[in-house]
Amino acid sequence: MGDRPVQVYYSPDVRNLDEWATRLNLPLSVDSLGAHYARAHRWLNSLKAQLIQNHAWKELPSTDPRILYTIEAEPLRPSTALPCSPSMSITLPSHASSFFSPERRVQWQMVFHSALFQGSRHTIQPVGSLLNLLQCLIPGMLLLAKEEDKPEGVWTTTRALPPPDWVNAHQSMLVEIFGSSHYKKLFKAASDNRIAFKVNRGVIGE
Repeated sequence: MGDRPVQVYYSPDVRNLDEWATRLNLPLSVDSLGAHYARAHRWLNSLKAQLIQNHAWKELPSTDPRILYTIEAEPLRPSTALPCSPSMSITLPSHASSFFSPERRVQWQMVFHSALFQGSRHTIQPVGSLLNLLQCLIPGMLLLAKEEDKPEGVWTTTRALPPPDWVNAHQSMLVEIFGSSHYKKLFKAASDNRIAFKVNRGVIGE
């Protein structure tokens, strides 16, 4: 069957996050996670504004205080008589703890596992930056996974952090969120392929 495309995999499993935190030397308490995410609101809102102003997305109204925002891209309209493609929407919570709420797991899977999100992270810069920022905020929650078929079975390579070039290019904003000490650890982990990547036998999630 050959290689398969890289996919985004949402994994809120606490044991998985603890394993990545130890591997990357990026320990994260519940309190620090909440504080980092709150400080990232300005950047998250800036990415929303870019999508609205430069890519014709629109913000959907919400009265739910648990939601930071929901934005939606207009569905593509083909030149033929075929139906429009489905619209793409991204919802982000006000608090990072919502990513780990069992009753909302399906909601986050619908955002991050959608084919439109998978494709847009390459073609729409703010979507790619959103993924990268969330990887920095909660390493191990959003994994880039590539499955490969080998004679002995399927092997999966996963990465929990964005490329070091991206981390370096956004140093000032990341230092504002994390502080200089945590940023240095983050950049070091992203730059070390021995720990930034993990290879396991089997399909991710099994």
